[in-house]
Amino acid sequence: MNIFKQLVKSIYSPKTIAMFRLQGIGKTILYVFLLSLIATLPMAFYFGNSLASGLKEFDKTLQNELPNFSIENGTLISEDGKAIEIRKEDFIIIFDPSDTYSDNELNNKENALAFLKNKFVIVSNGISQPFEYKVLNQDLSKQELIEITKQFDSLVPLMLAILFIIMYLVNSFTKFIDITVLALFGIIFKNAFNRKLNFKQIWIVSAYSITMATIFFTLMDAFQAVVPFAFTINWFVHLIILHLVIKEIPAIENR
Repeated sequence: MNIFKQLVKSIYSPKTIAMFRLQGIGKTILYVFLLSLIATLPMAFYFGNSLASGLKEFDKTLQNELPNFSIENGTLISEDGKAIEIRKEDFIIIFDPSDTYSDNELNNKENALAFLKNKFVIVSNGISQPFEYKVLNQDLSKQELIEITKQFDSLVPLMLAILFIIMYLVNSFTKFIDITVLALFGIIFKNAFNRKLNFKQIWIVSAYSITMATIFFTLMDAFQAVVPFAFTINWFVHLIILHLVIKEIPAIENR
């Protein structure tokens, strides 16, 4: 419960964040993992929802609308070799054995499943995840793939759980890198204000200083709102908050 109180306080009070510099590093690391979890939820929800609905449409399209094909030696082979784009409401299924679609074109599709020459690609909210055919380590025909997808449906919940864990770990790793970089800027602020802080204390207040921007962009993700210059705004807010936090720390401190 205390860690959630810290989350709330970190959103609006640089003075409170400055007090957190005296707490243990373990509690701060736990806080970063909590913040990463919150930031991952909207992206994981929309990705999982798109994937689940896309797989249902994919089953129907695979059986009824795609031409005969096979995957041999990690390569998609079709008789005519033409690219096909099938739109299913807000979802697109692409069959492209000639590899005419670029990565940027796929990402612009927002939500799509794509059979390319050497890989299968899932695109959710403009974020693509490729899977190369060679990992299958076997040749497949269209009919064999239909049978596999029927069995695969039962594994969707497990796959979504694994994808969520991967997304969470990546997000957590990114947060720790961001905090460390921000703490390096904190050294500059510390010297400018003549504050007596060690790097551990700067890292701790940096961890709490990212809260406001993280919560803001998490809400934007939840409402699927696009924020122009998101990277610049994100780091500008981080730096301003850390600047205010270090300014709140007394110039001479008994430790």
